[in-house]
Amino acid sequence: MLKYFISTLLLINCLKAISQENKSIDTIPVKTKYGLKIGIDISKQIRMLTEPDYKGLVLMGDYRVLDKLFLVAEFGNEEKRVTNEVLDFKTDGSFLKMGINYNVYNNPKGLNNEIYVGFRYGLGDFNHKLNSYTIYDLDQYWNQNSVNESSDFTGLSASWIEFVFGFKAEIINNIFVGLDLRLNRLMTQDEPTNFSNLYIPGFNKVLEENNFGVGVSYSILYQIPIFKK
Repeated sequence: MLKYFISTLLLINCLKAISQENKSIDTIPVKTKYGLKIGIDISKQIRMLTEPDYKGLVLMGDYRVLDKLFLVAEFGNEEKRVTNEVLDFKTDGSFLKMGINYNVYNNPKGLNNEIYVGFRYGLGDFNHKLNSYTIYDLDQYWNQNSVNESSDFTGLSASWIEFVFGFKAEIINNIFVGLDLRLNRLMTQDEPTNFSNLYIPGFNKVLEENNFGVGVSYSILYQIPIFKK
């Protein structure tokens, strides 16, 4: 009987020691990394594989200023040619987007993943080159007038806002992958004479009498840890 009593006391002491050890581990403060993430939007490279008439490169970065708040910037360049039965034109230009992300996800200790909502303000400078177009004449359906004279529209600009929802996951130490969805609203644009902005670099396709657009991006980023707190 005494042997069982002693064994019980030893088991209780062992469990108590393990509990205290786990408690001490749980109470060790885990510091959050603050730093600059820089990367690339690989959706442009994927698009180049599927669209021969498209070229694009977008660099992006964010900096953590508060526990859940990030300053964000994106810079890119795009070139796209559109050819159909009505038009043949090429657009090229560069753009800059700036804004914030707010992380709505509460990470377990030691993790740095993000599920965020964000806002961007975009500015773009671009040019159009109209190679040819067709004039439709309702009285001559089978013999439409094709005009092959090229025209250049240069020095154009546009501005827009974007509402963003996305996530970033740290797959290995300081390496993040992300995906986000965007709703765009065109604010201002320079309208070329006798032509329309059918595509704006950074904004995407422009629909007639509709200032809204959508977009998606896939990102790979490396975090440069600056400090922890």
